[in-house]
Amino acid sequence: MGTFTTRSNIKVLTGIPTGVTMYDAAIDIVVEMVDDIILNEIGLTSASVTTYNESYDVTYNGQTEISLDRIPVVSVAAVTIAPVGGTGGNLLQTKNYYFTEWGALRLKPLYALLPTGRQVVQVCYTAGFSSIPNDLKYAASLIAVQAFNQQSHLGYKSERTGGYSYSMNPNGDIIPKLAARILNKHRRLFARP
Repeated sequence: MGTFTTRSNIKVLTGIPTGVTMYDAAIDIVVEMVDDIILNEIGLTSASVTTYNESYDVTYNGQTEISLDRIPVVSVAAVTIAPVGGTGGNLLQTKNYYFTEWGALRLKPLYALLPTGRQVVQVCYTAGFSSIPNDLKYAASLIAVQAFNQQSHLGYKSERTGGYSYSMNPNGDIIPKLAARILNKHRRLFARP
């Protein structure tokens, strides 16, 4: 059984009666594939709440925030700032930072600056879903239906028999536009590493 969608959801959206089982194996393959696609698209390694330990570069002077790699952020356990040119680090107290709903960790007060350098900020935080949002479940179902429907014609847009001719679907996309729009809500706003 998948995390984001189920066999029964796909049967409902494709119009396959529940009692018909001849497509179950193909649907199950699609359901598992869709889980991987969704996690990749939203930048998580697991749909459940997971702990991440990450280091971040501070590339310019005057930087007061960093964007965590994964959202939604559930909690931040520790933020450590390495001294300039040194090793180790200073554990920040929670009163000295906060994080936004889109995953930016900001220093308090606003004039506090991060030191520049590679891997100078270490953050231990949790991100993921305690329960999967309904819009993600729907997007997963749309993607699964698209994938299920594409398998029979292998991406052909049209095919003729007399004087055989075919044309391929120019998109080749497995993610329908509505599903992509829903995923954008849960995606990072900048390029992934």
